[in-house]
Amino acid sequence: MFPDDHQDKFDRLRRHFMSGLPQREAEIEDHTATLLEHGADQSALEELHLIAHKLAGICATYGLNRLGQLAEKAEALLERNQASKPCAAEMENILVATDRLSEELGSVIETA
Repeated sequence: MFPDDHQDKFDRLRRHFMSGLPQREAEIEDHTATLLEHGADQSALEELHLIAHKLAGICATYGLNRLGQLAEKAEALLERNQASKPCAAEMENILVATDRLSEELGSVIETA
């Protein structure tokens, strides 16, 4: 894929990225729990959007296409609801999307 020295760097970057996934999974679960407990908490929604945005942007680079697709879906839902408080149906969609994202992160972590 890359010359050997570049492949080594890429592999180190990928390992570093993968080592941070448990933290991201925990953050998603924490913010989702906040939403379940307190409703449409703006801070939790913003943090979830940022996490989903970052994952959506990098996952394909490391061959984690399904994770990237789920992150894109969560990001789109969260972005759509940034300007105003999400209605109950949108909150349910956000919670489902973040749950799926968290589950996929768990699967990726288990197989890494």
